[in-house]
Amino acid sequence: MILVADSGSTKTDWALVDSHLSPLTSFPSRARLPVAFHHSPLTTRGLNPYHWTEEGLTAAIGQDLLPHVEASEVTAVYFYGSGVTPEMRPVMERAIRSHFPALETVEAESDLLGAARALCGHGEGIAAILGTGSNSCLYDGERILQNTPSLGYILGDEGGGATMGRLFLTALYKGFLSEEFKRDFEAATGLTQAEVIRRVYREPQPNAFLASLSEYIHSHRHDEIIHELLVSHFEGFFVNNISFYHRRQLPVSFVGSIAHYYQQELREAASRQHYLVGTILHKPLEALVDYHLPKA
Repeated sequence: MILVADSGSTKTDWALVDSHLSPLTSFPSRARLPVAFHHSPLTTRGLNPYHWTEEGLTAAIGQDLLPHVEASEVTAVYFYGSGVTPEMRPVMERAIRSHFPALETVEAESDLLGAARALCGHGEGIAAILGTGSNSCLYDGERILQNTPSLGYILGDEGGGATMGRLFLTALYKGFLSEEFKRDFEAATGLTQAEVIRRVYREPQPNAFLASLSEYIHSHRHDEIIHELLVSHFEGFFVNNISFYHRRQLPVSFVGSIAHYYQQELREAASRQHYLVGTILHKPLEALVDYHLPKA
């Protein structure tokens, strides 16, 4: 059996698959999944090694995952997650290895490499993550050749949900949107300008708060001003992140909730900047399972 994981800071999605299955074009059917995964991939706590000690990671895996997995049957684990830098890779691999006595292979890699493998497989391409934040890379089919730093939602993160929320609030409270629009927003969300300021400047995780506004923005994305704000926002992603790879002939593929739910605006922005959009995936786990299954 092989375990494949896609982990963020909040949650980790795991898939357990028989390594003798033929290559997949879609996620394994319930009949082909082990009993513990008949209903869906297992979700546990996020396992970001920057937020946990090695002992904490080891304990969390034991508490969250092992009750659902026959550890002695697992021979390979492929873990992709936020915070898995070259320095943290050994920490993550040791925490995983300690639980599986028959383990032959363990790989812990960054969520960005996971996105590239899920989107491009063994082919060349540009891979991007658009979720709360954003990230991208130039990928040669095996490794990341170049990465434009995202710099976070204050200095960058163009294309991400937090920056989108920030731009929307600026438009709303600077007067680019009508008073009627502002009243509708505040009635729908229960927020006021004062509460927005408090949530952004005085509460923890303001990036998550800003990204949470995506639900309201999405429901009004056909408004002319909102539409233009969104397309310009995604254009900023191409200009400030993708242009530095100097590979305009390569398709740009995306994974993440923002890319998934704003495909129309994303494709329009790409067209304006003369880029080709390749694959768009909501989540990478299905494609990562396919990537790691032995090929016939």
